[in-house]
Amino acid sequence: MLHRRHLHALHLCLSAILILIVSGKSTDAQIRFDKNLLKNDDAWFQSDVARAVADNVIQYQSPQGGWPKSTNLARPPRAPDDIPRPGDGRANSLDNDATTVPMQFLARMAHETGDIRYRDSFLKGVDYLLAAQYPGGGWPQFWPLRKGYYSHITFNDGAMIRVMHLLRDVADGEAPYGFVDGMRRRKAAEAVRLGIECILKCQVVVDGVPTVWCAQHDVKTLAPTQARSYEHPSLSGSESAGVLIFLMSVSDPTPEMMRAVQAGVEWFDSVKIEGYRYNKSQTGLALTKDQQAAPLWARFYEIKSNRPIFSDRDGVIRFDIQEIGGERRGGYSWYGDWGQKVAQEYSQWPHHEGVKKQLRSRSRRIPEHSGASSHRYRAIVSTDIGGTDPDDFQSMVHLLVYSDLLDLEGLVSSPYGEGRMKDILDVIDCYEQDYECLSSYSDKYPNPDILRAITKQGEIERAPYAGVRRPTEGSRWIIDCAHRDDSRPLCLLVWGGLEDVAQALNDAPGILPKLRVYWIGGPNKKWSPDAYQYVVDHHPTLWMIESNATYRGWFTGGDQSGVWGNERFVSEHIKGIGALGNFFVRQKADIKMGDTPSVGWLLNGRLEDPSRPGWGGRYVRAWKRPNLKLNRLPKESDRIEVFGILELVIPAGDAPPDAKATLIVENQRLIGHLADDRTMRFRFCPKAAKQYSFQLESNVASLDGLRGAITACAPEPSVAARPDTRLPNWWTDDLTPSLAEGPHSGAKTVSRWRESYLSDFAGRILRCQRPATVNAAEVTP
Repeated sequence: MLHRRHLHALHLCLSAILILIVSGKSTDAQIRFDKNLLKNDDAWFQSDVARAVADNVIQYQSPQGGWPKSTNLARPPRAPDDIPRPGDGRANSLDNDATTVPMQFLARMAHETGDIRYRDSFLKGVDYLLAAQYPGGGWPQFWPLRKGYYSHITFNDGAMIRVMHLLRDVADGEAPYGFVDGMRRRKAAEAVRLGIECILKCQVVVDGVPTVWCAQHDVKTLAPTQARSYEHPSLSGSESAGVLIFLMSVSDPTPEMMRAVQAGVEWFDSVKIEGYRYNKSQTGLALTKDQQAAPLWARFYEIKSNRPIFSDRDGVIRFDIQEIGGERRGGYSWYGDWGQKVAQEYSQWPHHEGVKKQLRSRSRRIPEHSGASSHRYRAIVSTDIGGTDPDDFQSMVHLLVYSDLLDLEGLVSSPYGEGRMKDILDVIDCYEQDYECLSSYSDKYPNPDILRAITKQGEIERAPYAGVRRPTEGSRWIIDCAHRDDSRPLCLLVWGGLEDVAQALNDAPGILPKLRVYWIGGPNKKWSPDAYQYVVDHHPTLWMIESNATYRGWFTGGDQSGVWGNERFVSEHIKGIGALGNFFVRQKADIKMGDTPSVGWLLNGRLEDPSRPGWGGRYVRAWKRPNLKLNRLPKESDRIEVFGILELVIPAGDAPPDAKATLIVENQRLIGHLADDRTMRFRFCPKAAKQYSFQLESNVASLDGLRGAITACAPEPSVAARPDTRLPNWWTDDLTPSLAEGPHSGAKTVSRWRESYLSDFAGRILRCQRPATVNAAEVTP
């Protein structure tokens, strides 16, 4: 018998163990690590229990970055031998949810806790998956490679498809993967693209007719091949379903992808088994007649005949499941409802003939770049290219590299001063030199001659005081495009003055509901105050983003260390890359691209909701547009909001009919307008918070030589809390102080994405230099 003292000690020990288990400090007896853990809510991932599991998971990660299969990762290893070592049969696997599920788990942990250990472990896993991919696009079951069937391209049990789903999520950059750096996201996107190429080339063709896929394919020939003794070269009902469902989840699929899906769906329909119920049993009948049962599909079909095949471990093919022994008959899933899942997805696939519902929101785009929008937007660009700033050339290069993702309908030259449509055509000439390479990636890149045909000349002078002057080829083109029979809105990306937009609205006000304007204001507003005020006064319901300072985040702030610096990025990632890359550098050897946020808004943003984050920045509803009207030249004590409109209405007395006056402000000479009431009128917009000095030159004696000054000030953030109800669709910079880069309000809502959009651009512009892979089957591992 135990002494009472010993019993008391034992009771205390048992109580302590119980407390640890209940409190979640021990995970051994309670938790089995599998994908069901991912169903827990965010609060659970912040708990001590989750941390305990995560701390164990990272211990099982191999030096290469993968995780073992068939291992309870929630259980802490008691000794080094508890962690499978490379080559022991379990380590570094993609089978049975290994590696991908631990990575999904750690991503949730990193997102919810911010713990860098979980983040770094996940990123090491991403590097592992990227390294494990064959050059031809497939993934093996184990990496580093193991001899035998483990090195085949492995669709078996969904291994490769799970990897592609995860890498696509990484490339998209949405929660919980937002912490992944842009370079890895770009590499993940490229890996998915190569994976899809591999899938298309592996589809088995029988007598000229595409069918489906084998569970595993030879990495060199891409032919169906043997795995375990009872897993023969065949057409797989199970694995092919996962492949087809993945392909149907890609929006804007290529014609090759659509043909692959169509052929696969037709195959599934042709081999379904009706009138039987499946019983997975070692002793009873596997199939029993039941006319009410849902259709079944066999796990494996003979390639030529489409007959279901079965095997014991002896490898002998049988055509009747009852002819194999009970161990394999009851220990393997020989039938399933896989085709039913394919049919359900196909019925909702937006490219399915006869489907009327548009379900684009359910599908996802091939992540050619991180976070790209799945919609194709109509767009016209109005640019002062060749005028006062070389950055429009850089932005035009960027636009053309991404032009396969947009429906470009117009390129309008609308400069103040130098610059004409020839400057746009010069960029298109460079695009033509790179077109063969670019178009190998997508048939949606516009032909250079089409781009030339939609290039138009817009206004070349500043608008007069009235805000409009005369129709131009550019303003008429805006109207023509807006009148097209297309239900989508027409996005106007304005990189210069508003003259052609104002003229189009004046000549055809009915187009206003169709327009979505993203205007790079700021300095452009300085040169276009009259057209701007005309739009505010006469078309206040226009949908407009007025980006006066936010756009500067594209080249100001953010991570500019190392390769992300404005000059180094250009020298390492743009210089020497095709004709467009060299043209980019000749204009400016560092990043400016001040107009590119307007394109970023379409590539990675919400068209109708500028309050949501995206590459183009985040905006707030506009407060009353600042306008100061004076009947005299301003004095130093006068104040105006930066980017506001100063309107001077100065009595000209007995000015003659030919009276002229010029207001000189820094590098501007503003021409006065003599109104009917004998006042000389000017509009001026300050582009920075500072003091401005004025001087008048005039042939009117009472005006000539007059001087004045005014101080432009940053607005108080509180003004943004009072949006102007007269401007219900007008958006502008967010004045929250924490979002400013120096004096530039809202700029951090762009610069926060710097690594993302620059790494994406670096990957994209490579298309100008090398064509897409055309025959991955010829690439050996």
